[in-house]
Amino acid sequence: MRRVIPELGLNVDKVLIISTDADKLRRYERSFDGLYKFKSALLSGTDILGNLGGYIPDCIIIYAEGLTRQKMFPLIDVSEDERYSGIPLILIADPEDQRLYHENVFKDPDYIADTSIKSGKLLDIVERMILSMSRPRHVLVVDDDVVALRLMKSYLDENFKVTCVKSGEMALKFVEKQFPDIILLDCFMPGLDGPATLQRIRYLENGKTVPVIFLTGNSEKDMVMKSLSLHPSGFLVKPVKREELMKRIKEVLG
Repeated sequence: MRRVIPELGLNVDKVLIISTDADKLRRYERSFDGLYKFKSALLSGTDILGNLGGYIPDCIIIYAEGLTRQKMFPLIDVSEDERYSGIPLILIADPEDQRLYHENVFKDPDYIADTSIKSGKLLDIVERMILSMSRPRHVLVVDDDVVALRLMKSYLDENFKVTCVKSGEMALKFVEKQFPDIILLDCFMPGLDGPATLQRIRYLENGKTVPVIFLTGNSEKDMVMKSLSLHPSGFLVKPVKREELMKRIKEVLG
C-alpha cells in the first residue's frame, strides 16, 4: 500500500528504519506498516548497505540508543554514500548518543528527537520531511529594519518561500509552529538580539538543526565574536548583494 498525499497527488512509498534496538525496530515496523513501504535494519555493526541492495528511500530514520563505535561503522558507510546525500534524516537519540553520532558520522540529521518520541509524532515528522522535498525551500528572515526585510524578500521571492519577521520574539513564535529550511538572522536588534534569539531557537523542537546565517554590519565585530560560540552556518555583511546571498544559501542548503 502506498501513502498518498492528496494536496500534491504525490505517491510516497519508501522509508528506511535503522535501529540499535530490536524491540523498538519491531514497534516502528508495526507503526509504518500499511502507511509506507519500508525497509528496516538492525544496527549491530554489520554491513547495512550490502543488505539494502541499492534501496533508495524517501526518508531515513535512525534510532540510536546505546551507540558504540562498532555500531557506528554502518552509519558512517550510509552517510558517505552519495546516493543518500539529499535524503532527509531523522535521528532519535538521547544527548550522549547524539554526541557520539555527531563526532563520528558525516551526515547531519535534519531532525533530532529524544527516545521518548511517540510513533504518531514520528509519522507526522516523516510526512513533513517528505513534503519538504516537493516544495520550495522556506527561508525565514529576521530583521528589525523593514527596508532590509523588503530588500531580502525581493532577492529571494523568485526561488524560495519567504517569511519575514521584525524581531527575535516573532522568530521564536514562528519556529515553534513551522519548519524553516534556513534562517537569515540580523545580529543587532532591540529586545532579543541575534545571538540570544539563536540560543532560544536551539531549545525548540523545530529549531535544533535548522541552519542559521547571521546578518551583520561592519561595526558589529563584538557581536560577531559573541555569535561564534553558537556555531552559525555563516555570516553576511549588510548591505548584502543578491549574488552573494544566493551563493551562500546554496552552499548551506546544498
